[in-house]
Amino acid sequence: MTSRCSDEAAARHDPMLGTAPPQHDWLLVEHPGPWPVTAPFGADLPTPLLQELGHPQLRTLFIRRHGRDGAADRLTGPRRWYRCDAGGLRTGLWQRPEDLLVSLRPDAGETYDAPLLLVCTHGGHDLCCAVKGRPVARALAERWPEATYECSHVGGDRFAPNLLLLPDLACYGGLGPDEAVTTVGSHLAGRVDATRLRGVAGLHPAEQVALGTVLERWGPAPVGAPAPRLVEQVGTFDAGRWTVDVAGRPPLPSRVRVVVDSTRRPEARLTCRAVRPTRALQWDVVSVEPDRG
Repeated sequence: MTSRCSDEAAARHDPMLGTAPPQHDWLLVEHPGPWPVTAPFGADLPTPLLQELGHPQLRTLFIRRHGRDGAADRLTGPRRWYRCDAGGLRTGLWQRPEDLLVSLRPDAGETYDAPLLLVCTHGGHDLCCAVKGRPVARALAERWPEATYECSHVGGDRFAPNLLLLPDLACYGGLGPDEAVTTVGSHLAGRVDATRLRGVAGLHPAEQVALGTVLERWGPAPVGAPAPRLVEQVGTFDAGRWTVDVAGRPPLPSRVRVVVDSTRRPEARLTCRAVRPTRALQWDVVSVEPDRG
């Protein structure tokens, strides 16, 4: 039996913190499927349109409700879009691909005040995402039916199942169904458990590591309580040292300086579809110094 990339990563104890996606801005497009391996490219959204929308700087994901009942009907009627940016979440309906252009307007759609729970189940991209993501999507949908969607590839296949929470941009990995319900419940209550936290999307990896480290040491606290800022870089991603200042709100210290080293891990298979091994980045905390003043 061929092993899967997520099982191999777990056996290697690959560190998750610092691996959340780099994008601040997200466009979610309801698209029941099927999803091609290159989704959102290769489906019914033309490449020029996706480029005009801003992909990949604005990350476009396909989303669908868990389960397939009525999927064919939803392909022909109006479908929902969500836009997440610095202003929060907005939502509207689309029917023709060009309808999505309205999402670029800051006044478009309606404000959406509830959280969204996105579980990557993109099996066409990586088998781990489907096999491990769907049970998590089912568990979350039973607890938070309006908030939960399956989504296309978010990255980090070896950490499947992957979960992205909007508008907080928090990314979790390696959660079983029961653990996912507990973790999301704690997150929504403002008591983040950083054990399975991959980071916060849009932040520099060193900032993600510093944020998670502060939450681990002085939390639990809301994911927005620590505000990391990269202040110094020496070297490169392959071999560098990064200094991050973290401003905190209670119960966290008001200021913490975190120093992080970056290196390359040994070669390994990072996705189930990989044709050759790759050396992933690793982020190691060197020091954590709270301001005693």
